[in-house]
Amino acid sequence: MNSFSFRVTLLVGLMAAISLVDFWRNGARAVKYQEYGFVLVTGLIAAAVGFVNDVITSSISPSYFIVGKGLDENPGLRLQAALYGCRAGFAAGVIGGAICLYAARRKSAHPQLEVLQLLPMLWMPLTGAALCGILFRLTLSRFDPAHFGSQLTGVISPEDIVHFRTVWWAHLGLYIGMAVGLTAMILRVLKNRRKCVAS
Repeated sequence: MNSFSFRVTLLVGLMAAISLVDFWRNGARAVKYQEYGFVLVTGLIAAAVGFVNDVITSSISPSYFIVGKGLDENPGLRLQAALYGCRAGFAAGVIGGAICLYAARRKSAHPQLEVLQLLPMLWMPLTGAALCGILFRLTLSRFDPAHFGSQLTGVISPEDIVHFRTVWWAHLGLYIGMAVGLTAMILRVLKNRRKCVAS
C-alpha cells in the first residue's frame, strides 16, 4: 500500500470510527456520517476532475509531467499523470469540502444548514475550475510569467516549451477557478444561513 492509499484509508477509518461513536451516543440525531460523507464526496468529485484533467493535459505536454512533476517517461505516462491528478484533486476536494462544511455547520447566531443543502451548490467550484482552466489555456498561454522559456531552453524543444506553458496555464486556471467557485459557494452558504434567521 503506497503512502497516499494509506492516508486515505486512515482518513476513512477515522471518519467511520467517529461516526459510529456519534451514532451510538445520539442515535437518530447523529450527523457525523452525513458531514464526513459530504467531505468524501467532494474529495471524490475533485479526484475525478483531476484524473480527467491530467489525462488530457498529459497528451498535450508530456514534458510538463516528466520535467515539471518528475514522473517517469514511459508508455504508462498518461496513467501516471491521471493518478497524480487524482491524488491532488482528492486532497484539494477534501480540504474544500471541509471548509464549506465548517461554514455551514459552525455554531453561531445563525441556524446551521443541513448537509444535503450543500450538494446542489457544488456546481460553483466545479464550473469555476472548468471555465478558468479552459479560459486561461486559450487566452493566456502566450505569456510566460514563470520564465519557462529561459529555464527549459536546451532541456526540451521550443515546441515542447509552448505546450508546457499551455498546460501550466490550464492547471493554474483550474486551481484559481476552483478557489473562486469555492469562495462563491461559501458566501452563498453564509447568505442562506442569514436568510434562515430572517424567515
